[in-house]
Amino acid sequence: MNRPTTRLRSSAVVPLLLLLLLSALVATAQVRNALPVPDLPGYKTLKCDFHLHTVFSDGLVWPTIRVQEAWRDGLDAISITDHSDYNPHKDDVKWDNNRPYALARELAEQLGIILIQGVEIGEGDIHANILFATDTNAVRGLKLVEALRVARKQNAFTFWNHPGWRRPSEWFPLIAQAHDEKLLDGMELVNGGTAYLDAYPFIEQKNLTILSNSDFHAPAPASRRAITLVFAPTADAAGVREALVARRTAAWMGDEVWGAEQHLRSLWEGAVKVENPELRWRTGMRGPVVRMSNSSAIVFKLEVRQAPAWLRATRADVQAQSGAALALTIGKEAPAGSHRIDLELEITNLHTGPGQNLSVRLPLRLQVN
Repeated sequence: MNRPTTRLRSSAVVPLLLLLLLSALVATAQVRNALPVPDLPGYKTLKCDFHLHTVFSDGLVWPTIRVQEAWRDGLDAISITDHSDYNPHKDDVKWDNNRPYALARELAEQLGIILIQGVEIGEGDIHANILFATDTNAVRGLKLVEALRVARKQNAFTFWNHPGWRRPSEWFPLIAQAHDEKLLDGMELVNGGTAYLDAYPFIEQKNLTILSNSDFHAPAPASRRAITLVFAPTADAAGVREALVARRTAAWMGDEVWGAEQHLRSLWEGAVKVENPELRWRTGMRGPVVRMSNSSAIVFKLEVRQAPAWLRATRADVQAQSGAALALTIGKEAPAGSHRIDLELEITNLHTGPGQNLSVRLPLRLQVN
């Protein structure tokens, strides 16, 4: 998306190669961030980034560096998607959109990273990515819809990039034409650090797969990137493709996750456990505390929306790979005896649609003496 104008002069090629070699040595010495996310019933949860650039277009790193960064960041799958229509380094690096995949494939296999061949196409400020292409050079020089037609003949998966880049998101005529011709499969709701929420309604309205990608051009910082969660039947390229086509994905950026209700509910159920569902309280005591643990790298932000009239609860953040204490306040009017309580919680950072968050129930047993 951002296009640096720096050009690599021929005199800089040898120092550049030395720099890339040193970068590779540093990257391989890094520690992998496991970034745990629970699997869904019947599916593997794969952490993916399908929008990355290298020196083969306007990026600033060699293709193998993208693989090493992905391994460090706990990813399972990536696609290098250099531009088909823009390469400020072409005087120094042969312009060949198939080459980044060829160069990175061996290291990806060694590190267990699923590498998917890709390319970015564009017409003006409307861009799209093509994944699983068999020949990414075939789209060079073509306008966007023409390139998407070629991609469809290659049985590729396609998605609209950064829908609000440079101007507010709308269902642009060029996108409408591609969608009407059944040439567009998904949309990048999140690009880098930006969520294009004004385009969020298009996901369901137009039956698109939701994606979240980094769009890195410079070296990736050692911090959380935008990630597409893919719920795949198998942890391989075929499984990734099947899940993308079936729309089993979620968009993850920072503490926010966007996706279908059933997928986000399964993430919650697979990650968060109540450590003490049996509680006791008697008049005069401090209110009981519900202890929850979280095995995942996703934070869950809770607001209690429904509870018995004689019970109140604080909000809580169930921290990643940690937990939370949900403090309850019991009123004196609480009836004595054993009570089954279903607290209705809103997970305010898990978004199931525009203006909609995931709602879950927290079952507890409270003994009031």
